[in-house]
Amino acid sequence: MKTGAPAALPRYGFVLLVLLTLCWGINWPLIKIALEDLPVLTFRAVCLAGAALVVLLLSKQFGLQLAVPRRHWPMLLLCALFNITGWQLLTGYGVDLTSSGRAAIIGYTMPFWAAPLGFLVLHESVTLRRLTALILGTAGLSILIISDFEKLGEAPLGPLIMLCAAISWATGTVAQKRVEWGVPTIVLVGWQYFIGGIPIFIAAAVFVDYETVFFPTLWPLLSVIYNILIAFVFCYYAYYEVVRIFPVGIATVGTLATPIVGVFSGAILLGEKLAWQEYSALSLVVLGLGLPLLWRSSRTQLK
Repeated sequence: MKTGAPAALPRYGFVLLVLLTLCWGINWPLIKIALEDLPVLTFRAVCLAGAALVVLLLSKQFGLQLAVPRRHWPMLLLCALFNITGWQLLTGYGVDLTSSGRAAIIGYTMPFWAAPLGFLVLHESVTLRRLTALILGTAGLSILIISDFEKLGEAPLGPLIMLCAAISWATGTVAQKRVEWGVPTIVLVGWQYFIGGIPIFIAAAVFVDYETVFFPTLWPLLSVIYNILIAFVFCYYAYYEVVRIFPVGIATVGTLATPIVGVFSGAILLGEKLAWQEYSALSLVVLGLGLPLLWRSSRTQLK
């Protein structure tokens, strides 16, 4: 009996993977450009409101059921708090206080912090691979924070805020994995945008002095539009499609490459200078993120 050749992976999936990596990576310096004209609260409020509206309208247009079972609402609120409110606020202020390249590196340490949370909450096993990845990611993060301590008169506030953002994202991810939602993922994304945006909408209305805020100039305005339509709507669609189409190992490549694109797009678009600290931290973080892929490959070859 002949064994058929393995089915070819769809070219469409590879196109999405490349676009996802580029679009999410480039977005880090674009956030910094938007913040030249807009306060963090205003920027995040506008993006979340626009993205929630577009995602939910598209979901309805595609005939998806928008209702979330009542029993899941407490967990939906918790996920929205960490995945959206925490992540969006902390990354907004983190990017504003440090280079976009550093912010991208630290933000994508999320999988490292999800590992111990997964052990505590989901009772996932602690393996040597996960422990080694956590050590590598922590080492890369430490390089960036310590180098900011060395700058006279400055505290490493930006990197520390980005660290909190990564932990917030990891917490929301673990919380989301605890529930069998029975709801299309894109619908959950839309509701999380809306629910997680409510505290930001209120804060933007109360704490921003709009007498000092003017309509953004061209490039900040384009950055806002990019965030709504590309970073929020398209990239989340592309991400979940990539996860659906490909094995986890291939889908991980997008996570590996995104901080790389973020670092070098920040250098190109904003003229951010890259020193040994950025290169060292980037290498450690990417190695840590890629460790599961490398480890599985080596084990497969030994069999």
